[in-house]
Amino acid sequence: MKTIPFLTIAGTALLSFAFAEDDGKLTIEIPSSVQATIAKEKGDAGKVRDFKRVNESDGTAYIVGITQDGVNYRLALDAAGRVMKKEQDVEDDGPKVMKIKEVPTKVQQTLQREAGAGVIGEIEKQEAHTTYVTDVVIGKRNYRIIVDAEGLLVSKEYIGEAEER
Repeated sequence: MKTIPFLTIAGTALLSFAFAEDDGKLTIEIPSSVQATIAKEKGDAGKVRDFKRVNESDGTAYIVGITQDGVNYRLALDAAGRVMKKEQDVEDDGPKVMKIKEVPTKVQQTLQREAGAGVIGEIEKQEAHTTYVTDVVIGKRNYRIIVDAEGLLVSKEYIGEAEER
């Protein structure tokens, strides 16, 4: 079995490896530009949770799980270390299906009032969140940033090169 060794210094993963196989362990070379971007994106108090290098049709990319201010994010970087996408790493199982006895009393009362003599089936709980979306130019690159009402980053995604003015 091949493993990827990760050394830890001051609670932060040290991400500089040489691509080689020795003693049955696989190590990966990570460009310094990728390392610098990871360090910047996670901040001083953040942590790297996981890391993988992937080969996509348009080249090598890096997918990094980081924790920043107690929130888990998934970070996608290109081979040059540029952020392609940063988004909250949450499990979304979609709407939750509930029975009438599982919803709050006030919701039960309203549903029963409006249903009258009708039979109330399964109830789908949908959780909509207020978000704020903006496009920004960072250097020569356009990004779309989405932030929730609590000020937490939902996602930051590269959307193309900026037009020259």
